Amino acid sequence: MDRRIAMTGGAISTTGRRPTTRPCHLARGGTQPASRRCALPVLRRSTTAPHTLVRTLAATVGVAMLILACTSLRADAGPAGASGPAPGAMPSAVIDALGADDPRDVERAVASIVQLPAPHADPDVLFAAARACEDKLLDPGRAVAIYERIIADHPTARVATAAARRVAVLRALIGPRGGGATSAAELARLVARADHQPPSDVVRDAERLADAAWPGAPAAALWLAGWLRRSGRLAEAQAHYATVVARWPQAPEAQAALHGGAGCALEAHAWSLAETLANRLPAADDAERAARDDLLAAAARGRRRDRWYVAAWLAVFGVFAVLLGSLVEAMRRSPRGKRWSVLRPPIEAMFFAPVAVVLIGVAVTAHRLIAPAVATIAGGGLALTWVSGATLERLRAEGRPRRLRGIAHAIACAAGVAALAYIALTRDHLLDLLIETVRLGPES
Repeated sequence: MDRRIAMTGGAISTTGRRPTTRPCHLARGGTQPASRRCALPVLRRSTTAPHTLVRTLAATVGVAMLILACTSLRADAGPAGASGPAPGAMPSAVIDALGADDPRDVERAVASIVQLPAPHADPDVLFAAARACEDKLLDPGRAVAIYERIIADHPTARVATAAARRVAVLRALIGPRGGGATSAAELARLVARADHQPPSDVVRDAERLADAAWPGAPAAALWLAGWLRRSGRLAEAQAHYATVVARWPQAPEAQAALHGGAGCALEAHAWSLAETLANRLPAADDAERAARDDLLAAAARGRRRDRWYVAAWLAVFGVFAVLLGSLVEAMRRSPRGKRWSVLRPPIEAMFFAPVAVVLIGVAVTAHRLIAPAVATIAGGGLALTWVSGATLERLRAEGRPRRLRGIAHAIACAAGVAALAYIALTRDHLLDLLIETVRLGPES
């Protein structure tokens, strides 16, 4: 007997009609009671084929992908009508030419940048061109014209403030109407080529510019003093610093000359002159007071180190005198035939000599700056070791007591090596470097 289950449900078919109840025939017949009826609907066959829905979904996805692709292409292409660089855009090759070593390439690049009209000129590129006029073409007058163009055409640009500062600096050289532009260009060329010219020519040209009637004369005199100081001609440099202070006492270069003169006096170990010049510096704000205090502290430190330097030399002479006296005493109490046996190197010297040679060789090949100091310490230490070892060897050969004398020799040799180290470090200007290394570590 067939069993039927009445299927009821509330779902809606794909055609929008409510499904009808349909009996389901079980395998073993009989009708299922109403309480056992399941709630699964049986839908009528839709009039729309399944493949039609799939095609509709695929078409929708395809349209969406096409829209996304068009949007991406439009973003890559940039704004409408922008198929190439903007009108007036400067090629990168022209900008790179501003840093060229050949002045002709720099000249062509600056001309190409300057000829652009204001709407298409990039203020950053103009600023780079002005700097090239200063540093490469050595033409401050032309640089001022470009800086002033930036201020006038692009007052809100990021570089407008820097351009205004450069105009103020260069106007002090060439004057408000540009009358000193030629002399300023000569000074710029002299500064750039001073290291490749005979010193006498440099001094002659700089003094001519310092004596000329143009706004940059104090700057020329100050530069000459600094150049002489860097060249090691400290006395001449000090005289030119004094000339700047005397001729232009109200100019900004006068304060710089006082500061430079104090530094020059420190390098010449003229501590009193350095303190005198430092005390003449103004101290209106914290920065000026700090600069003056640094100079005074450097003068006091230099004077103190000078005293220690003299004491170190006295210690070295004293140590050698003591050791040589000990050696002479040992020789005088030796038999006549064995007195000159002390000239043979003792075992201490034979051991230390190869070590000293290796240390000096490493210093020469690795870091020439410390090579003289290493040679001084190693050579002096070898001499002290030789004298001390020869004396103790003579005492040992004669069977004389040597314990107390050996202790005295060890103390004297340690003091002598310490004094030699201080002399070498101070003479080669390595003491500050050593102090900084110890304080901050070797990686600093």
